Amino acid sequence: MRIPSTHSRSDRSRDNDVMTPMIDIVVLLLIFFVVAAAGQVHESLLPTELTAAGGIEASEPLDRDPWIVEVWLKLRTTNEGQTVIDMNGTEYADVKQLAAPLDELAQLSADSPVILDIGPEVPMQDVIAVYDLSRAAGFESVNFAAKAEDVRR
Repeated sequence: MRIPSTHSRSDRSRDNDVMTPMIDIVVLLLIFFVVAAAGQVHESLLPTELTAAGGIEASEPLDRDPWIVEVWLKLRTTNEGQTVIDMNGTEYADVKQLAAPLDELAQLSADSPVILDIGPEVPMQDVIAVYDLSRAAGFESVNFAAKAEDVRR
């Protein structure tokens, strides 16, 4: 005589059916995290340190050769709405006029940093055009100027 079991074959197949979706979800999550981790951008160290209060303390400026000259590009708008670019004291009324002097300066010293000082009403397309001209000329470092009191807020 056979003793009846509490679990029949149909109960066992139902247990396997419940596990299948969970295994599928675990595999999909594993694939998602592997793919997401592969595209991460490596972080780099910035030369600043945060204080305990959350403010920023500027670190010492990097040492550079004394013959490297900073190229200041100050963008402002006139009353007529035209963008004027001041490059170390010389004004240019058009972005296209700036291409030749930037190319010449980059040929002399591509290590010279370019600093963009943007006025409050300058259109973003002009800012991007000047930035692109600086990079196309061959300058290795193109930076944006900021006032110290604005950074500490």
